[in-house]
Amino acid sequence: MKHAHFILMFVLVTMITPAGLSGQDTVANRPLKEIGLKLHQGFVLVHSRELRPIEDSYPTGLELNLAWHKTSEKAWRACHCYPKLGISVAFWNYDNKEVLGYGLISMFYIEPVFGASRKTSFSIRAGMGLSYQNKPHDAITNPDNFSYSTQIAFPLQIGGSLHIRLQPQWYLDVTAAYNHFSNGGIRQPNKGINWPTAALGIGHYLERPEFKIRTKEDWRAETKPETRFDLIFFMAINEAQSNTHVASPGIEIKYSKQFGRINAYTIGAEWIYDNKARYAIEQSDGTENPQKGSLAIGHEFLLGKFLFSQQIGYYIYKPYAPGDEVYQRYGLVFRAFNRLSAGINLKAHRHVADFLDLRVGWIL
Repeated sequence: MKHAHFILMFVLVTMITPAGLSGQDTVANRPLKEIGLKLHQGFVLVHSRELRPIEDSYPTGLELNLAWHKTSEKAWRACHCYPKLGISVAFWNYDNKEVLGYGLISMFYIEPVFGASRKTSFSIRAGMGLSYQNKPHDAITNPDNFSYSTQIAFPLQIGGSLHIRLQPQWYLDVTAAYNHFSNGGIRQPNKGINWPTAALGIGHYLERPEFKIRTKEDWRAETKPETRFDLIFFMAINEAQSNTHVASPGIEIKYSKQFGRINAYTIGAEWIYDNKARYAIEQSDGTENPQKGSLAIGHEFLLGKFLFSQQIGYYIYKPYAPGDEVYQRYGLVFRAFNRLSAGINLKAHRHVADFLDLRVGWIL
């Protein structure tokens, strides 16, 4: 599992290299660097009876951000906005030190900013990364923690912010965010933590920003709607039994059709050889087939070379029956070249994460 963590970090670091952020921007249009600090206050959502010991927890977080804010015409035309790409590091006190303890969360995020040239602007952020927690479940020392059982986990965040310019290089942030982390099925129990927060922050550009006011045009007049067929190979790793981990290979074929400047709908089919199910079948002397087939519909945010996807799927072939028939997927993919993509994807059944996979895709 250590190797899987290193691979995940390599994918994220590759995504956020200066070359990946600046693309083909000229020196005059290169991204603006900025730093920011936010203070979060929230509450834990209790979505299972087993989480009653943490129902009165109110997490507090201090978040440090480093971002690259694009200013080029090319970036503008992608979304009629000026997008940010950034890294955040946050320290969280989950307000329940006996059960939940403390956490350190690092994320890569995408944040389109609308109205950046005005005194007041707003943005939407989607982030994904790695986290460290100090109080995982232990049958003897911490039996009430059903939220996480590994010190390393995978956080997700989606939120929106209002930015109020105080001075040319300083602005105030008012943010609402939804936060989640789980270990992606690496070890049980794995109910995860879900906590909405409100935050107040301050941001600073390292140089005086200039966001040109550009004319909005119908995106269909600028370019044809993007249509893709993706062939994707992925590998998932999860816990079949305590301290026994298995790798499950899978294939997905997905059709994507753009219907807005930054929006596309998707239809996909997926096959996976579920080695976790195979292990359970063998342990019970069963004869069922561990393979699974499913269909899914979804949505993608088209943010330049980045795709942030959400899917809901249904199993149409599942001989080994335990578990839900419906699942959700959340993914972040980087299109490195014209046809090649790489990224990560989290699969969950209702409120419980099943696994996190690493994937490579090819546009047919």
